[in-house]
Amino acid sequence: MHIFLIFLLFVLLVAKVTAVPGCQGGRDKDHRTKENCTAAGFTGVPAGLEPATKVLLFPQNLFSSLSWSSFQIFTEIYEIDLTGNKVPELTPSSAPILPSLSVLRLGSNRLTSLPDGSFSACPALTELYLEGNAVVSLSDNTFSGLSKLEILDLSSNRIQVLPQLMLQPLAGIETLYIENNTVLTMPDDWFSPKEEVPYLFLSANPWACSCSLGYLRRYLDEYEFNVYVRNGPIVTTDALSVVCDSPPRHKATAVLDLEESELCP
Repeated sequence: MHIFLIFLLFVLLVAKVTAVPGCQGGRDKDHRTKENCTAAGFTGVPAGLEPATKVLLFPQNLFSSLSWSSFQIFTEIYEIDLTGNKVPELTPSSAPILPSLSVLRLGSNRLTSLPDGSFSACPALTELYLEGNAVVSLSDNTFSGLSKLEILDLSSNRIQVLPQLMLQPLAGIETLYIENNTVLTMPDDWFSPKEEVPYLFLSANPWACSCSLGYLRRYLDEYEFNVYVRNGPIVTTDALSVVCDSPPRHKATAVLDLEESELCP
């Protein structure tokens, strides 16, 4: 009888692990229930996943769209990872249908723009990763409603313009990655009303060092120890990483090394 019970327990455990082929059940580092469905060829959320799952990992799959409602059955969802899929656009939701979602990973998809209210489905986000897409344009209201957001990664996109009011909804922002884009300038008072962002990544943009960059120059002077660069897993403070690309007389010069009078002679 004892052997039979052990065998039955083993069968139940195996059944749990293999309930959805291509997915592996488990727990994350904070002991949240997790389904890891990495590189399983899924084009959408498969049937059969436990609705109480809190972490859903779908990196390197074949999602070609993001349907917020397809995750609605996961009433306690904390994290969704769709890194490395083929999602080309986001459709704003008319209601906050994922109110518990805290972490959303959409890096290395095919996003080219992020319209107003792109993340209205998940107003409790604290971490949002959009790196490695092809985003060209943002709007003042792209991140509206995300007052709890602490980490925003927009690195390695094709962003050309920083909308004047883009950061205003982000009252809790602490880490902002906009390095490796095509940003030329920064609007005056861009960080207002939350003036200080503790971890800021601005390098590898073609900054145009003219009169319009005066605000950034003053900001760097006041908050230079908040500016960082990444080299793989290594992160170091480096305000001199914000470098002019134009005009020719300032090319390759750190913005912080210029007097404001040199920007606007």
